[in-house]
Amino acid sequence: MAETINIKDIEERLKNRKIGTIDWYKFFSVAIPLIETDKGLSMLFEIRSSKLKTQPGDICFPGGRIEAEETACETALREMEEEIGIQESEVKLLGQFDTLHEFSGHTLYTFAVLIPPDSLDKVRLNEDEVAEVFTVPLSFFKENPAKIYDIDVVSDVSNFPYKETGISPGYKWRRGKNLLPLYKYEDKIIWGITARIVKWFVEQIVT
Repeated sequence: MAETINIKDIEERLKNRKIGTIDWYKFFSVAIPLIETDKGLSMLFEIRSSKLKTQPGDICFPGGRIEAEETACETALREMEEEIGIQESEVKLLGQFDTLHEFSGHTLYTFAVLIPPDSLDKVRLNEDEVAEVFTVPLSFFKENPAKIYDIDVVSDVSNFPYKETGISPGYKWRRGKNLLPLYKYEDKIIWGITARIVKWFVEQIVT
């Protein structure tokens, strides 16, 4: 006999569970490192190692996937230490910034941190992950708005069971939009997710 479902059981299960997300999101966390330089308050970026299988050579912030039993903030600080050698004890956590939900199923938590002015002299690169680091003044982003590329996100729905569901093969599926900002600073191209975080941070916090 099937188990009887009652409202008390549902209420208790809702009360005692950790809130998650529907579907298969993967959770990541990044630090947004700020540093005082001779060009004023700046952001520090990494260039991903050519040894990496995914996105080699791309520009990014320190960060990675959130491990079990680890908070998003702990991930950002741990990854920064593992990737470029800046220890948590040297960092001032300024606060959590906004969360980015990607159409690809990735959720990124972001944390603004202040690192000491001499951090660039102390950087110890994990060369398997990071090729180099560089800084960009916040004033550059204020004075040079990103160029925005509007990219259509279209799914292949040819294998959908149209006949079984009675839905017309001509059904107008929703098309997604992926707005890709791009900044060019000297010989560096900052684009994609990293540029989206930069653009939003500058608009919401710096401006």
